[in-house]
Amino acid sequence: MSIVLSNVNKIYQSGEVTVHALKNTSIEIADKQIVAILGPSGSGKSTLLNVIGGIDRHDEGEITVHDNKLTKMKDKELTEYRRHTLGFIFQQYNLMPTLTVEENVEVGRELSQNPLKMKDTLEKVGMWDKKDKFPYQLSGGEQQRVAIARALIKNPRVLLCDEPTGALDEETGKKILSLLKYVNEAYGTTVCIITHNNGIGEMAHKVVRMKSGEIIEHYYNEKPVDPEKVKWV
Repeated sequence: MSIVLSNVNKIYQSGEVTVHALKNTSIEIADKQIVAILGPSGSGKSTLLNVIGGIDRHDEGEITVHDNKLTKMKDKELTEYRRHTLGFIFQQYNLMPTLTVEENVEVGRELSQNPLKMKDTLEKVGMWDKKDKFPYQLSGGEQQRVAIARALIKNPRVLLCDEPTGALDEETGKKILSLLKYVNEAYGTTVCIITHNNGIGEMAHKVVRMKSGEIIEHYYNEKPVDPEKVKWV
């Protein structure tokens, strides 16, 4: 298995208010799969992604990602784990406005011990011809492609995607999903997508549904649909 969570709990305390963001969460995600984590706002899906990514520390339970046991890691070890094992893609593209496309992607390349080639990566996401453009000169879909290239060039084993199509229209969003599918198939990258868009679950190998900090359902799709055929809801 690529990712294994066993009885994971995460609690946030705000004054006298206690929020159980994750409640005894257990899930297994196989290597080289696309997984859609679905649920409304406040369901715990972002927290789930954050503890897998080592951004937040869980309070109880065990998390293992490609033999990395996050429970026992110190801060420096978590930094190395994020650097060498993971790629992150967010709804807000988080590009540096004063850097060109190529320079933004180079930021990701410098973090990797075994990066992909710049030209190959930008060609794969359809952005080589715009490598000298700045973010303000790009559409939202193009900026997301650059963000994917920045994550992809690290050659990560796992891509964690937080609402990667949330700021995009349907046509552009489906193109981004097609690109994520390509990354999964071409590089064998495990892709985890969290979203409130239930239709995206149709293209995933595995679907995980969350509500109020708990996994209420998970199942495999025998025949994932092509991203272009996803019902946009």
